[in-house]
Amino acid sequence: MGKIDQYADVTGSQTRIEQAEARTEQAEARAEQAETRTEQAKTRTELAETRTEQAETRTELAKTRTERAEIRTEQVETILQRVVNKEIQLSPEISTRFLKKIPLQAIADRKAPLEELTGRQREILQLIAEGQNTKQIAEILKVSPKTVEYHRMKLMNGLNIHDIPGLVRFAMQAGLLPQEKLVAG
Repeated sequence: MGKIDQYADVTGSQTRIEQAEARTEQAEARAEQAETRTEQAKTRTELAETRTEQAETRTELAKTRTERAEIRTEQVETILQRVVNKEIQLSPEISTRFLKKIPLQAIADRKAPLEELTGRQREILQLIAEGQNTKQIAEILKVSPKTVEYHRMKLMNGLNIHDIPGLVRFAMQAGLLPQEKLVAG
């Protein structure tokens, strides 16, 4: 080999080494960028988890406030009903100051919850209380299961009862179940 060929080999080797070093630097830079993106993704995930936890906390607080408000409303309704039925007497100061603002006759005229239901809702309530499921009720009433679900939803909303056992208890208290069903169950 001549000196020119050796020089070309050395120069070519140096060029290849430089190119390899450049590729290594690029690979290292890409690795650093990937690490940075990974860290950013972790940070975004942590922020999302924190927001989710905050949303859950707000939801729980809202539920608690709603439950408290419902309890207070029930207590006030009970007291007002007792006032209307003359079971308790309010002091003259309370009577003159506050009761003028409350339509007591509307409370007295309020229908019983069972009277506010449609005939179909009463049928569905009775069948639920008898232990029938949605499909069986649909077959008995010759309607679709979706129709039964719709009436059950309206029934639950109207009675402010949110589960099947609650509906069964209500039906029993309202006398919708014949005595033989109560004894057999």
